Amino acid sequence: MQELFDEVLEKDEEIIKVIKPNKKRYLKTFYWMLCIPIFWPHILVMLIGSLFTLPFLISKGYKNTYYAYTNKRLIVRSGMFANSYDSLEYEDITSTSVSVGFLDRKTKTGSLIFVSPSSHHEHPMTFANIENPYEMIKEIKEQINTYNNK
Repeated sequence: MQELFDEVLEKDEEIIKVIKPNKKRYLKTFYWMLCIPIFWPHILVMLIGSLFTLPFLISKGYKNTYYAYTNKRLIVRSGMFANSYDSLEYEDITSTSVSVGFLDRKTKTGSLIFVSPSSHHEHPMTFANIENPYEMIKEIKEQINTYNNK
């Protein structure tokens, strides 16, 4: 799986771990909208256009979504038709947190949130739909501490 990130890795950088979101939870994120009436007109238009478009796009997005942490930074790989990468250097991270919502409890998943005050990260970086989120945040924080103590 390391080859998924070869395009953006630096020469002296190595992947510690690659994480794939929980597929069941990832798909539930999009299907919950069917229950909220405000989204019905939008979904109805999409369904009229094609009954297969929404599931295709969601599965395509899942297929291309991976999270990784290296010896230097966090990386998110995503995209529907082309890969895009977002990264956050360990030295820029000011806080971390874990979010476990109602649907997460049912699938035993959660989101890892990494906050940075840097200008290119207006929104926190999130590893969403991660299995064993509390264990995973401990592993990542250990790597961040190792890097920052060098």
